Amino acid sequence: MKKIEIILESTYTNRLLELLKGNGITAYTLIKGVEGYGGHGLKSSDDVTDVFSNNYIFIVCTQDRLFNIKDDIKSFIKKYGGKCIVSDAEILI
Repeated sequence: MKKIEIILESTYTNRLLELLKGNGITAYTLIKGVEGYGGHGLKSSDDVTDVFSNNYIFIVCTQDRLFNIKDDIKSFIKKYGGKCIVSDAEILI
């Protein structure tokens, strides 16, 4: 199993979810308003709107599913920005 973690601007979340759905991925976890510090400095959410906030999405899938979607995710990140981390995962229950 693989865990795909994606951090992106909230503005593009629905576009990413449509991309995932189009590739047969319908189960995910979405955490809104994540904050962090990276290459672009401090990224924090706006108290009034979510325009400047980041969201975190993670998916657990098979190696084959990752192989089928990874190029689409790479293209998405290059176009809209964000980070994608892939790691091995084991589901205990």
